[in-house]
Amino acid sequence: MTGPARPSPRSRSVRPVSAASGLLGMLAVAVIAGVMVTVGVAPAVALTGVTASRGVGLFESLPSDLKLAQLDQKTELYAKSGTKNVLIGSFYTQNREVVGEDGISQIVKNAAVAGEDARFYQHGGVDPMGIARAALRDLAGKPLQGASTITQQYVKNVCIQEAERLPTQKAITKAYYQCVDPTAGRKVREIRYAIGLEKRYSKAQILLGYLNIAGFGGRVYGIQAAANYYFNKEAKDLTITQAAALVAIVNNPTKLRLDDPKNLAANTSRRNYVITAEYQQHMITAAQRDEALASTTKVTLTPPKTGCSAAGAAGFFCSYVQQILLSNKAFGKTDADRQQNVETAGWKVYSTLNLDLEKKAKKVLNTYVPAKSNGFPNLGGSSVSVEVGTGRIVSMVENKKYDPVSSEHGTAASLNYGVDSKYSGGGGFQPGSTFKLFTLLQWLKTGHGLNAAIPVAARTYDKSQFSTCGEPYGTGPYPVANDELGEKGSRTVLAATAASINNAFMSMALKLDLCDIRDMAAAFDVHPAGGGKLTPRPSMVIGASDLISPLTMTTAYAGMGNQGKTCTAIAIDRVIDRAGNSIAVPKTSCKQSVDKQVAIAAAYALRGVITSGTAAGDQTSDGIYEFGKTGTTDNAKQTWFVATTNKVATGVWIGNIKGDVDMYHNFSLPYCPVKGSNQASLERHCVWRGIQTEVNKIYGGATSWPQPEPQYLGGGGSFAPTPNDPSNDGTVPTVTGQSEGSAIAAITGQGMSYVIAGAVKSGKPRGTIVRQSPSGGSKANGHVTVTIYPSRG
Repeated sequence: MTGPARPSPRSRSVRPVSAASGLLGMLAVAVIAGVMVTVGVAPAVALTGVTASRGVGLFESLPSDLKLAQLDQKTELYAKSGTKNVLIGSFYTQNREVVGEDGISQIVKNAAVAGEDARFYQHGGVDPMGIARAALRDLAGKPLQGASTITQQYVKNVCIQEAERLPTQKAITKAYYQCVDPTAGRKVREIRYAIGLEKRYSKAQILLGYLNIAGFGGRVYGIQAAANYYFNKEAKDLTITQAAALVAIVNNPTKLRLDDPKNLAANTSRRNYVITAEYQQHMITAAQRDEALASTTKVTLTPPKTGCSAAGAAGFFCSYVQQILLSNKAFGKTDADRQQNVETAGWKVYSTLNLDLEKKAKKVLNTYVPAKSNGFPNLGGSSVSVEVGTGRIVSMVENKKYDPVSSEHGTAASLNYGVDSKYSGGGGFQPGSTFKLFTLLQWLKTGHGLNAAIPVAARTYDKSQFSTCGEPYGTGPYPVANDELGEKGSRTVLAATAASINNAFMSMALKLDLCDIRDMAAAFDVHPAGGGKLTPRPSMVIGASDLISPLTMTTAYAGMGNQGKTCTAIAIDRVIDRAGNSIAVPKTSCKQSVDKQVAIAAAYALRGVITSGTAAGDQTSDGIYEFGKTGTTDNAKQTWFVATTNKVATGVWIGNIKGDVDMYHNFSLPYCPVKGSNQASLERHCVWRGIQTEVNKIYGGATSWPQPEPQYLGGGGSFAPTPNDPSNDGTVPTVTGQSEGSAIAAITGQGMSYVIAGAVKSGKPRGTIVRQSPSGGSKANGHVTVTIYPSRG
């Protein structure tokens, strides 16, 4: 993350100054040196009393209380690996890590004093001898010297940092030149502030502040970040040679930085000057000097994990957290506040991500859905895992490599297919039959049972048959096909759910209201990826026409794993500021989306999807109870499988990013043993089972599920015969000897109603139909109700 272009303070060009103006500036500084004699803040300098008296009023009228704002520090993002917090990314304008006295060795302090201000411990913030020496050099026509002490450099760096926090580049540039302007006026202010600092702070505090704020080339600031970057070390562990090489950089960060091999000779020359000065100041021995001078500066560049590009498998999750930090008001009132906080506040952000799981999930996804496939350049894949009962996102992977500037049609992408558009998401996808969950839930909520037999044949409806908020949806034909040609007659809701028969759910919807189905989905926090609300229309019954993100659907199914209690997704566990205090973060919000017993019954039906339905074979081998729903849009342009345990839900989407090519082809994809194919539309099965296997190893899960209450297993109700279903020939089916469910299916398959009479004594197994009325084989003259008598057992 970067703001406006902000070059390193020492590397910026300074407006040219003539020799005459330079001389006048130095003379003015000499006047101030006389003033310092008068006010007693520095050692005596042989200047005339007249000079001093004329400068007293000017000098004492200047402010001396410099406001020391907190230094900019990078925000660091962590994920969990086992019990350890692992850094996966950082966001900053200045790469800096502020350290205390115990984080900087005496070796480093010696190098700084010897190289930048040998009289640091003797002067009072300004070195009159240095000023005089600089003035004499100027008068002699030699190169100008700033004559700045460490305290003065500290003052200037504070000024520059405050300038760099301004909102526009124009304001930054103007304020910056006020900090470095080579005029007597600026130098006078700097001196006054330096003297004020020396009165308020100890030498140790000033030196520590200087070493934490100084620029070391590019966006590297502070001795700790410099030690990390150039030598892969802590500042407290630097050798004499390394410390001197880093201190050398501050003299001219552009020309002496060590990440450019062309600078090594110049840096070594300055480094040797620092080492020699240390010996002259009795900070090191002759032997140490000779050893350090003879050493070669061996650089071990260790770039920081900037942004999310270096986060590896966690790149897209990192991007998601970054967008939360930049958009949620918990992290700042305005966009500008949030961006500044993220780039400068030095927060430590501890995420919900399980890094071990993330790496394994990424490997599984890319095994079956490579970043690029021959003949299928727009193949995309995403998997999200959400912890049941907490909403914590424990994994979020994509088949591409994260790159903030890439298009989504190569091997790298900037869009996160797993999340909503406002979080740099891909805009969502049609969820297909995974959305049938909400029709099923509304069916059960309104008193219908799982063993109700319903017509399933493909047919054309009239839009007026569908109720929308109590009114007919519209007029005109509405044809609906099934995936399989042999799907006709009737099925129980239980069987139709396992097989995902479209017209079974359309039949259910005829007895429901589309607005209620929409509201049921919304209760599970389902919403369009692009914002707004779901639109009630007939198509939502079998696969919402709204585009929805994988994270949203996975969160809803995690609610099912929590027996109908949905917890909104979260990606951040806690944030700690630089002082060690906790910052309030967005918390999950949990609500009972549907009655617990309704959710238990629906989960019972969804279990059949895995045991004998469209996801048969996807069950992991660990025996953990899993249930969910597959989803396939027209021509399999988008394919899904979302399922859950009582611990973690995982949602997998694999599809065509552009939506222009179907996936009923192989496209040279890896072979998926779950379905015995390498057809693109089937890869989701191997991806889900592979990832959920790893999920279950870490989080475990129950091996059983509560049984539905009897009222949710029953049948009841009636459906009118379907005129265009040729299987309805008016013959009463023979159902004696069948199970109750099979009998109901056979009766309603003929468009007839049924009544379950009281159980009778019989030697037949409990629930077996002992007799019926009218008898099987008779012809119905008009609509008929068949009464069945089950065995008491």
